[in-house]
Amino acid sequence: MQNRYDIQQVCENGHQISCCYNIRPEEQKKFCPECGAPTITACLKCNLAIQGAIIESYESWDGRHTMRPVSRPKVPSYCSNCGEPYPWTQKKIQTAIQIFAEFGDLNEKEQETIEQDIKNIAKDLPEAELSARRIKRIWDRGKSISYEAIMEFASRTAAKILNGQ
Repeated sequence: MQNRYDIQQVCENGHQISCCYNIRPEEQKKFCPECGAPTITACLKCNLAIQGAIIESYESWDGRHTMRPVSRPKVPSYCSNCGEPYPWTQKKIQTAIQIFAEFGDLNEKEQETIEQDIKNIAKDLPEAELSARRIKRIWDRGKSISYEAIMEFASRTAAKILNGQ
């Protein structure tokens, strides 16, 4: 028995189309059936395939080769080769930044740091805790804007801070 990974197909908005692109060609789609966005199977910057399901490969007693998935991976946020965000991650980050910029009633210092704060939370960097506390300060002023956009990619630590725990 030999294990390897198949390729994952995801639409540009982050909907998983197939985690078994090669062994289940019937699941392949050019466009997402949920939102109509184009689909991709590799990083748009470095062209590394998006890692899909772990595939077990068996050779039966009659010599036939059989493959089956043994996992269903989550849709990743960043490319494991170049570190760039996938299109769906970039859209979530940009949406959160735009919501804060338009509806956040930010002071000058917050305007300077909000983009980096959101990126820190999205990447779960060591600075994410400080960034989450800055964003929580904005929410505590009664502007609970962008809650869903941020919570979608916040780490457990950042989510606890943002939820006031």
